[in-house]
Amino acid sequence: MKKNIILFSLLLISIFSFGQTSSVLIPGTKYSMIPPEGFILSTNFSGFQNNETGASIMIMDIPTSYSSLVSGFTKEALKTKGMNLLSKENVRYKNSDAMLFKVSQQANGINYLKQILLFGDKKITVMVNGIYPEQSKDSENEVKKSLFTIERNEKLVEKPLESVNFSINVDGTDYKLVKSLAGSLLYSEDDKIPTDKGLIGVSYSLGHKVNSDYKQFSIDRLKKLPDASNSIIKTIDKVTISHMEGYEIVAEDNSKQLIYLVTLFTPDKEYYLIVGQAKDDKEKNLEIYKKVSKTFKLN
Repeated sequence: MKKNIILFSLLLISIFSFGQTSSVLIPGTKYSMIPPEGFILSTNFSGFQNNETGASIMIMDIPTSYSSLVSGFTKEALKTKGMNLLSKENVRYKNSDAMLFKVSQQANGINYLKQILLFGDKKITVMVNGIYPEQSKDSENEVKKSLFTIERNEKLVEKPLESVNFSINVDGTDYKLVKSLAGSLLYSEDDKIPTDKGLIGVSYSLGHKVNSDYKQFSIDRLKKLPDASNSIIKTIDKVTISHMEGYEIVAEDNSKQLIYLVTLFTPDKEYYLIVGQAKDDKEKNLEIYKKVSKTFKLN
């Protein structure tokens, strides 16, 4: 089963001083852009953040066609992810068609506004996501202007591990690191994303805090994975990895695919997720997922 929907889901679950006029290279990527005044490079995702206002700009490229991804940005689809579509606009980016969406979303009791610029071709879609608290709405024009300064340098080599503050060890397995996406690392058995083979995803909550029971949150988070709304939980156990406590869940999704989920919670109630999904060789992959999850560490 192609996993475009997994990529789309990863894009939408996350919320999360320069003062110059020259482009800044975003570590680990092929992209550079001119950030608004007060924004610094993030160490948790590919992009910039303003620590004073809680605003951020996240850059990601998704290995799926521009037309298919844009078609998924409907009012109904966004609503299922807790977002309200405020407006959408046909725009131009470097003489090519592009779309600019404006949405709102609540997180940690704060109402955020997002301006999302999408452009691309038949193979790849670039998403530039400007996020800021509604109370900082006066920065809206600066954020919008910054989105359109994004540049891609094909001569650069992507280095996904430079865009996050964590790592796992997949030595001795068939899994390979394919790319980073929205503060996540994605691995697959066939070095492809999307993939029909096994998949491992590791991600950070990007500022989201958990104020509910950790065990129930872990179960709820499992149910939000693609095709997992009616998943059957086989086991759920407490774990401690890299000095963080959490839960390990083994389940089957709606199509009987293996789902492995580990949630790890930080002292300030943020969290990391390790997700494994496989439709074939379930026992072998489960063993791999358990082994790999224990290698998780913060850099």
